[in-house]
Amino acid sequence: MKTNTPKKKRAGFTLIEIMVVVLIVGLLLGTVGPNIWNALFSSQAKIAGNQIRQFHSALENHMVLLGTAKFPDSLEELMEPNPVTGEATLKTIPLDPWQNDYVYELDADGKPMITSYGADGSPGGEGKDSDITSESLGL
Repeated sequence: MKTNTPKKKRAGFTLIEIMVVVLIVGLLLGTVGPNIWNALFSSQAKIAGNQIRQFHSALENHMVLLGTAKFPDSLEELMEPNPVTGEATLKTIPLDPWQNDYVYELDADGKPMITSYGADGSPGGEGKDSDITSESLGL
């Protein structure tokens, strides 16, 4: 005599199913991961370049408002109240995308040179550690 008792259903995943999922996730990370990393660095370098361009615009505006032909000796002067308008040209000096200070210097001609030392925060380097300067941006 046969009884109609329901059979127990299997619960959970087998080891092979788990290994297949882990393998697929690993392959995806292996192929997509480097592209994501490169895009992240590329965007940080673009942010640094845009900030350097904005510094140059602020420096030129500062000179025009003061009616002088000389650039300021430091970026901090851009945060001081302007005698003409009573407002500062910049409220704050932002850090570069790697949380380092920008380096501001005047060259022999009195032209500003602003530099971000890249991810390593020290002069020189290649790839993500390369310097981003006013000169390299054509400013």
